[in-house]
Amino acid sequence: MIHLPPDNNPNDVSGFLARVKEIRDKWLSPYSDPNGPWFRGQARSYWKLRPRLFRDYVNHSTYSVGEIEDEIREEFAVRAPILSDTKPAGEDDWEWYFLMQHYGAPTRLLDWTEGALLGLYFAVKDNPGYYDAAVWMLDPYELNRKVIRSEEVIPPSAPNVTSRDKKLVKRWLPSRFLKKPNLPFRPVAVFPTHIARRISTQRSCFTVHGSDTDGLDKFQAGRRACLVKIVIPNYRVRAIQRELEASGIDEATIFPDLDGLGRSLSSKWKDDRHRLPHEGVYARLRPTRKFGGIGVFAIRKIKKDTPVFAGENEEVLWLEKGSVSPKTSREVRKLYSDFALNKDGRYGCPPNFNRLTMAWYVRQTSNGERPNLRWNPDGYSFCAVTNIDPGDELTVDFKSI
Repeated sequence: MIHLPPDNNPNDVSGFLARVKEIRDKWLSPYSDPNGPWFRGQARSYWKLRPRLFRDYVNHSTYSVGEIEDEIREEFAVRAPILSDTKPAGEDDWEWYFLMQHYGAPTRLLDWTEGALLGLYFAVKDNPGYYDAAVWMLDPYELNRKVIRSEEVIPPSAPNVTSRDKKLVKRWLPSRFLKKPNLPFRPVAVFPTHIARRISTQRSCFTVHGSDTDGLDKFQAGRRACLVKIVIPNYRVRAIQRELEASGIDEATIFPDLDGLGRSLSSKWKDDRHRLPHEGVYARLRPTRKFGGIGVFAIRKIKKDTPVFAGENEEVLWLEKGSVSPKTSREVRKLYSDFALNKDGRYGCPPNFNRLTMAWYVRQTSNGERPNLRWNPDGYSFCAVTNIDPGDELTVDFKSI
C-alpha cells in the first residue's frame, strides 16, 4: 500500500469560502473595494490554464495557430447569423469573439466568473470524484496593472467605452488575416457585453491569451502574485456537489433553459453510491509458470456465463498495421505483438498502451488447450464458458472468432 501525505485543502463549501475570503482579504481591502476576484473551476487540478485554441490546435501539422484562428473566426461570422437568434448587435469583432466562445468554437479566451460558488460548481459538476478538482482565483485588476498599466477591466465592445480604452486591448484581437498581427505576449482581462443569457447568468468574464501558450502561469509568483489555485480533494467532490445543489446552485440555475432543467433533474435523482473497487472483480494478474510472463488468474469461483471483467474500459482503437513504422524499436513493436488484437491486417489496441487493463493480459490458448473464456467482439467483453475455480488461469481462443 502506498501512503500519501495529508493535505490541507478545503473539504466542504464553508471551508472553500473561508479560503476564498483569506485570499481576497490579502489582495483587496475588505471594506473599500467592491470589485472582487474572478474564479475559474476546472474538473482536474493538474490541467493548465490554456484556452481551447492553445490546447487543441497549437501543434497542428500544416497551419499555424494564428492561421487556424483567422479561418475559424471568418467562417463563424459567415455561417452563424442564420443559425441562432443570439447574434451581435453590429459587426464588432469582440462581440463575435465572445459569441464564438459561448458556443464552443476554439478561441484564445478563458472563461471566468465573478461568483466564487459558481467557480466551485464548474470545478465539480463533471467530476465523478476520481480526480482532484481546482478553482483558480485571479485578481484581474492587478493582472491588467501589470500588463496594460491600467488597474481597470475594460468591456471592449460596450458602446460607452472610450477610444483610448478600446485601443488598450485592441491588440489582443487584431483584424483577421493580417500579415504581421503582432499579438501581445501576455494575457489581459476583459468584460464581455451580455449578448447571451448564459453570459449574464454565469456572471461571465474573460482573460484573453496573447502569444504565450502558458501566459497566466507567470502571475502565480512574485511579491504581488495575482493568481492562486485552490485544490478540491477528489474524495469530497460528490459531497460538495450535493451541498451546492442544496444551496440552489445546479444545472438549472447555471444553464437557465430546458437542457439545464433536464440535467438538473437527472443529477438530483442519481444514486451517489460508488461501487466498491472489489465488486465484480474475479481475477488478478500473477506470474504464470507454464508459459512464463504474466497471466490472469481467478481469485474466486466464477460461474459459467459470468461476465468476468464487468466495468472494464472497452475502448479499442483499430489501425492499419502499416501505420506502425518498421523502424519502431523492438520493445515498442513487442507491445503490439504481445497485446494487440489482429484482424484483417489491422491492430486492435487500447487508445494508449498506458491504459492496458487486466483483460488485455488474458492469454491465447495453445496446443489444443480448451479456453475457459469466450470473447464477444461486439462489446469487447469476456464471459466464462465453464465454471472456473480460484487459482485457474483465464484463457481464450481468439482464433475461433
